[in-house]
Amino acid sequence: MAKPFICGVVEGFYGKPWTMKQRADLFPRIATFGMDTYMYAPKDDFKHRSAWRIPYSASESEQLRRLIEESKVHNIRFIYALSPGLDMIFSSEKEMKLLMDKLDQVRSLGCESFALLFDDIEPQLHPADEVRFQTPAHAQAYVTNEVYHHMGAPNTFLFCPTEYCEAYCQPSFYQSSYLPIIGAELNLGIEILWTGPRVISKHISCASIRAVNKVLKRKVIIWDNLHANDYDQRRIFLGPYSGRSPALVPLLSGVLTNPNCEFEINFIPLRTLAIWSKLSIETTDESSEDLYDPSKALNSAILDWLPQFSISENCTTEIPLIIRGDNNLESMEIEQPPEKEDSPPTEEMMSIESEGEKKVLPSPTDEVPPLPLDAETMLPKHDAITIEDLCLLCDMFYLPYQHGSRAVELLQELSWLVNYNPENQDDETDSTLPTEWTRKAEQFRLKCGVIDTLFTKIDGPNRSLHYEIHPYVTEVQSALYRAKAYISRIERKECNFHRLDIPTDPEPWVFQGGFGAELTRILPPEAYKADEVYKRPVENPSAATCVYFVRPYCVADQDELYKICLLNSDNGQDGSHLFPDHPDIIGDRGVGPYLEFAPELAYVLTDDAGVCGYVLGVVDTQSFYEDVYTKWLPRMCEKYAAPAPDKSTWNSTAEVANGFHNPPKVIIPDCLSGPYPSHIKFNLLPRAQGKGMGESLITCVLESLKNKGSKGVHLDISPDDIRYLNFYTSLGFKEITMPTQPLNQVFLGKGFSDEVEDGQSIENSGSAEFS
Repeated sequence: MAKPFICGVVEGFYGKPWTMKQRADLFPRIATFGMDTYMYAPKDDFKHRSAWRIPYSASESEQLRRLIEESKVHNIRFIYALSPGLDMIFSSEKEMKLLMDKLDQVRSLGCESFALLFDDIEPQLHPADEVRFQTPAHAQAYVTNEVYHHMGAPNTFLFCPTEYCEAYCQPSFYQSSYLPIIGAELNLGIEILWTGPRVISKHISCASIRAVNKVLKRKVIIWDNLHANDYDQRRIFLGPYSGRSPALVPLLSGVLTNPNCEFEINFIPLRTLAIWSKLSIETTDESSEDLYDPSKALNSAILDWLPQFSISENCTTEIPLIIRGDNNLESMEIEQPPEKEDSPPTEEMMSIESEGEKKVLPSPTDEVPPLPLDAETMLPKHDAITIEDLCLLCDMFYLPYQHGSRAVELLQELSWLVNYNPENQDDETDSTLPTEWTRKAEQFRLKCGVIDTLFTKIDGPNRSLHYEIHPYVTEVQSALYRAKAYISRIERKECNFHRLDIPTDPEPWVFQGGFGAELTRILPPEAYKADEVYKRPVENPSAATCVYFVRPYCVADQDELYKICLLNSDNGQDGSHLFPDHPDIIGDRGVGPYLEFAPELAYVLTDDAGVCGYVLGVVDTQSFYEDVYTKWLPRMCEKYAAPAPDKSTWNSTAEVANGFHNPPKVIIPDCLSGPYPSHIKFNLLPRAQGKGMGESLITCVLESLKNKGSKGVHLDISPDDIRYLNFYTSLGFKEITMPTQPLNQVFLGKGFSDEVEDGQSIENSGSAEFS
C-alpha cells in the first residue's frame, strides 16, 4: 500500500532552536492548515548533532515525552532526527550501540518515526572506517540500514544524504558516484530527503525530480529551504510558497519546509505550503501547472494571518484560526498594484528581479507612470493593522531571490532618483531640478511615510510578533531614512547623481540583508555623510515612528558613550550625582579602554535624539587586560589623583580612582579563555530599552568577533538582574557554572563552533572583571 503524502515542518535550521512551548503551539496550527508532520532536527541542539551520543536527562526526556504526546493529540507525525555524521566511526560496534541506545531512549518516550541526517559534513571516512567501507556512501547506507532494522522497520524513516542537492554532487549530479550507491544500498523502506537543484532552490522542476528519483530508486521527500533565513540574520521571508509546480506531488513522497528561525512569523510560509499541497494532491500529470497561484495563496494566507496581530500579549488562548476548507483562491482577491510594462533596455537602465521577471527601470525621458502605491490614500485612519498593511509588509520581506511588487517599485524609484542623468542640464548654471525628478522625489517620500506608519502599527498587542519583526523593519526604516536624507542633499545641490551597476542572479547569500540592504546598496558612499545620518537634528524623539540605526563607532561618539555609561552607573539609574567633579571617570573605567584598544568592535545605536546605546567587545580578553594594565592605567593615574589613605573619607570618585592606582589582578582561567576568549559589554538608555534593538546591537559585535576567528564570547552580570539574564539566554548564552561561584556575578557564554558546548562547566574559578 502506498504511503500517504507527507506535508509538514522540519525544524532543521542553524541558530537558536524553538522552545518546547513553541513546538507545542505549532502542532494545532499546522493541523488546522491540514499538514501532518513535524521533524525535530535543530542544528544547534548539541544533543541532536555535536553531542549526539549523550542521552537525554530525566527532565529533558520528560519534556520530549510531553511534546510527542501533544503531537499525537493533534494527529501530527513526530519524526525524531539524529545527526551523527560529524564524528561517528561507522565501523565501531560501540558507536553503533550508542546510536541505537539514543534512538531507543526516544522510542521509549512514544516516538514512532525517525531520521538519520548526514548533511553538512565532510565527505571523508575516518581512517578506522577505510578498512571496512569503500566510500562514505557505503558506510552511511550500512549504518542507516542497521538502525532501520533495529527500530523495527518504522513506517516513516528518513535519510538525508551528504549530497542532498544537485549543487553539492561531486563532481556533478550526473557524474556523482555517491548517489547511485545510496540508491542501490539503502533499504527501499527508507525515504530520502532532497533540497532540489540548490540548497535554497528558486525552482524545482518535474524533470529534475524524475532524474533524482531514478538515481535513488524511490520518490524523494523535499526538504525545502525556500523560507529558511539562518544564513542571513538580516532577512525574514514572508512570501508565498512558490517555484514548485503542483505536478510535483505525484513524483514526491512529501515536502517538509525548513522555515524562518523566528517562530511567530512563519504563518504565511506554512499556510501557503498547505494550500499548495491540498490543491496539488489530486494532480496526476503536468497539465495543471496553473492549478496553484502563489499570489492568490498569499492573499488567502494574509486574510487568515490578520487576526493574529490582535492577540494580546497576556492572552492565554489564541484567536481561533479561520481557515477556508475549500481553498477557493478565486474568492480571496486582494487588490495588487497594476503591472508595469517593461521599457526597451538602454544604457541608462538597470534591472531588478521580481517574481521571476526582469523589471526594467525607466529612463529619465520615459513618461512617469501612475503611482501604483497611492501613498496618500493608503495612510491609515486608525491604528489597527490592515490587509493592505500586511500585503506591503510581505512585499518587503518576500523570498530569497525576489521582492514583492511594492518593494520593487520602491527600489526602482530610488534607483531612478539616484541615477538620474538629466539631458542638456548644466549643473553649474541651472540651480533647479526638473519637475519630473522633484515630483518623483515627493512620491518616494510619501511612500516612505506609508511604511513608517505600517511599522508603527506592527507595535500592537501581539508582542511576540512585534519582537520578532521589529529588528528587521527597523533596518528598513534606517535605510529609507538614509535614502530620504540623500535625496534632500541632491535637492540642495550638495552632491551629484550616482550611477550603479548591480550584478544579476546572485545566490541569496551573496548580497545579504534583503530589501533594506538593497535600498542601501543603491546609495553611493557619500549618502552616509555623518551630519546627515549620524547627527540628525531632534524632531520628535518621543514619536512612535522613531527610527533606530545600528552603526560602527566613530571617534566623535566618545562623549556620548561616556554619557550613557554615566547615566546608567547607579545600578541602572543616572549616576551623575555620584561624580559631580569628574563625570568622565566612570567612562574612563568602563568604556575608554575598549575604544582605545578595540574600536573596530564598538557599535552604537542611535535614534532621532542621538546616540542611545552601545556594545563593546574584545577578541582576546587576556591580551586586552594586559594592555589595560600596561598602557591605560598609567594614563588614568596621571589624570586622577590617588585618594587619601583614610577610606572613610572616600566618595564614589575616590573609589574609582583607587581602582586605577591599586587595580585588582585579573586572571582569566584557561577553561574560560579557551572556549570563550572574547567578551562584550552592552548598555542602553531607558528610552531605547524594550524596542528589540539590543539584539540587533549584540548581533553586530558577535558576527564581528566570529569573523575575527573567536571561538566564543563571555560576559558577566549580576545574579539579581533577571531581565538581562533572560535577554542573554534568548540570544543563546548559557550560564557557566563555576565550582567557586564569585559573589554578585553570573558568567554567561556563547560558543561560535561545535567545539564549544553551551553551558559547559568551568572547573577553575576566577573573575574577569576590570574594576
